[in-house]
Amino acid sequence: MACIWRHPKSANWFARYRGAEGKTINRSTGTRSRSDAKLIARSWEIEAARERNNQRPDISPGGISDAIARAERLAREGRLDAGAARDLISDLLSAAGQQSLDAMTHRKWCDAWLASRTTSITKRSKMKYEQTCRDWLAFLKQTADKPLETATKLQAVAYRDRLANEGLSSATVNQTIKILRGVYKGALEDGYIARNPFVGVGSVWDNTDDSKRLPFTQEEVARLIDHAKGDWKGLLVLAATTGLRLMDASRVCWGNLNLDTKVLRIKTAKTGATLALPLHSSFIAWLKKQQRGIGAAPVFPSLAGKSGAGKSGLSMAFKRLMKRANVSAGVARQAMAGGRGRSTSQKSFHSFRHFAATQLAAAGVRAEVARQITGHIDVDTHANYVNADLDVLRLAVKSIRLSA
Repeated sequence: MACIWRHPKSANWFARYRGAEGKTINRSTGTRSRSDAKLIARSWEIEAARERNNQRPDISPGGISDAIARAERLAREGRLDAGAARDLISDLLSAAGQQSLDAMTHRKWCDAWLASRTTSITKRSKMKYEQTCRDWLAFLKQTADKPLETATKLQAVAYRDRLANEGLSSATVNQTIKILRGVYKGALEDGYIARNPFVGVGSVWDNTDDSKRLPFTQEEVARLIDHAKGDWKGLLVLAATTGLRLMDASRVCWGNLNLDTKVLRIKTAKTGATLALPLHSSFIAWLKKQQRGIGAAPVFPSLAGKSGAGKSGLSMAFKRLMKRANVSAGVARQAMAGGRGRSTSQKSFHSFRHFAATQLAAAGVRAEVARQITGHIDVDTHANYVNADLDVLRLAVKSIRLSA
């Protein structure tokens, strides 16, 4: 029964009635007259009722019988799984004149899951997640547009094994499964599925893929710094004494440096952790020879704007420097011929992180202190005590030697 009511912030009467979709509607009548408002509310209610009657579909007893018979047949044949059951329920609802189920498919869910994380992850992570979902949907083929319940643990295991057989490293395969486990965890939490097909899918292990990233030796670090020119020389000294990653180190600005306290404060791109790193005397000596900038001015202007990847990127430039310095990269993993995997080196710019950690350990620096320098610690814990241990960090950094 329609009724009217007065909104405290409006002089006009409002009507409350059941709309054509069966939901309660509150709508302004546009009049201050109580009697006119009642007539308007009543007319809207009658109109909505008429629309509901016109929209009422016919019930198909034959369709209901067919769906029930099909369910029995599938059950006898052992083919009545979650996906088939959902299709049957949808057909039953349609035959009964009701709206069929709007199933959440793998493709729809992957798109929704990616969209929900666009603003909370880095560009690099976004690209990785997109590639992971794209490859998974390609593996599913036509099933990608089927309801989420159609995915089974057997499919998840088969996909893991396929990735491994295509030559991808065990680390890449395990990371992919971990990402997909997170994708379907979200669907489970939102009630679209009753179980996560990637839960319980074990990790792969390959004794030929131990991903050995070896540290540079003191002699190799000395040769690399000796052969480096300009900004590269300063960058290598900074990396060897802080363990900063290549892109983080190359984009250090003068505003990140406090030359009075001799501390570098930087937010890392990969983890988002903010590190407070005491500056090594060798790096301070290099800085004194440079033209000093302010604010966002890069400390390494010839390197700051370059990409890390590609033939003209910083990684390839560093490999060429290694070759000039006669520092062998070694082979950690050889790619399978015709496979998707790639060869990896035992030594790269990342070896500076291993070098710094190894030097600190050899000097007897406590592990929790060393992790603050290299950034191998969670953000919250790091933020709680990095300032308190700054003096200890200074002593730790001083212990790093760049030459034998």
